[in-house]
Amino acid sequence: MNYRNLTSVRNIFLTGATGVFGARLLQEILGTTDACVYCLSREESVEKAQKQIEKLLFVYDEEKKLSGETWRIIPVLGDLSKDKLGLDDDSFDELATTMELVFHSAANVSLIASYEKLSVVNVEGTKKIIDFCLSGNTPLLYVSSFSVIGDNLYHDFTLMEDDLDVGQGFEEMGYEKSKFDAESALHASSRRGLNWAIIRPGNIWGDEKTGCYPLFETKVKGIYYEMIKSLVEMGYTYSSDEDFDISPASYVAEAALYIALNIHNTNHQTYHLTSTAPITYNDIVDLLIAYGYTIRKISDDEYFEALYEERFVRDGAPYRSTFTDLLSILIDDDDDEDELDEQGKYDTSKITRLLQDTDIKCPASDLTLMSKYLDYAVKRGWISSPDKQLPLAEITEEIENKIFMEHLYDADFEELDTNAVLS
Repeated sequence: MNYRNLTSVRNIFLTGATGVFGARLLQEILGTTDACVYCLSREESVEKAQKQIEKLLFVYDEEKKLSGETWRIIPVLGDLSKDKLGLDDDSFDELATTMELVFHSAANVSLIASYEKLSVVNVEGTKKIIDFCLSGNTPLLYVSSFSVIGDNLYHDFTLMEDDLDVGQGFEEMGYEKSKFDAESALHASSRRGLNWAIIRPGNIWGDEKTGCYPLFETKVKGIYYEMIKSLVEMGYTYSSDEDFDISPASYVAEAALYIALNIHNTNHQTYHLTSTAPITYNDIVDLLIAYGYTIRKISDDEYFEALYEERFVRDGAPYRSTFTDLLSILIDDDDDEDELDEQGKYDTSKITRLLQDTDIKCPASDLTLMSKYLDYAVKRGWISSPDKQLPLAEITEEIENKIFMEHLYDADFEELDTNAVLS
């Protein structure tokens, strides 16, 4: 949707421009509006910030169609964890009163970090963005997560878009609680006059049409891409009929911009930008097989026992990946595997009504869409093509000692977390 003749917004503030979602949102803004986009960056210089922002932008814009529009990207050197975003008083006030719309998508996405660590950016940083918006009376579009469902994820429960506090718990769910608390801060800010809208994306995958996704350009990416890599390299899988959301970055970006530019209709509303018809983990495996990969299905007991004992061996060494390490940690921390069963669902009635007269639709999670993602992942060298999949892992009898990957414990924060199905 081209907004050039539909909006008078000329100055937009964006956090998280070098993240998986923020970069695609930046592409959407530059491609459909005439606005200048002020991008908060922790880089040491404007030149380095501009280079990094453009690097992520052109992951999605492979043909560099927007190369003539990058002058509208204006890096702002600052830090979400600091007062007034790390800006001096004059710069803060001038920027706050100049912006006409704010998108806040930056977040610390460490998979297993403590709430105390995550809240510095995810909660306190969001409060600083709220203060920034109130200073200039600027509407805010906040990028939350469907993970605010908390431990209701493991119950037969449907989270409605208007829901927030539904009695869910967050034990050992630091990221989820940080997003819940950030949303709570937005609700509280309504009494101070803030105009806001919240989106809750699901598992953000690549662009619907091109498959493009920053597979190598960010420190942390969606665990589902790690999952695909592990399935292709191992050639083994367990079984799970739990729902698996696929939310293309293009759909989420298009919907987010539409919601923000129609704040007169969407003010103080929350929308689930998840798939309206999620498939299952087993469906994902079947799509990989239909694409041409060899994936051997074994019993859950056999799979998880071999995984925990590191008896999957590929190229003469125990097979390890971010995905398998995370699975091992979750199983090790949970004596009752049934507690890992994800049953929660997400209502999308409001967003469906809002977008019904637009061309913004979440595509079906089928072989056509998955082939786009797999084609791109093969082209970039993230995974091998089906004809070059060998060697696959084999299951041995020898038990190895486990040392989990350190990078699971620490992550950069200019990305959106997209909690994939893990059980």
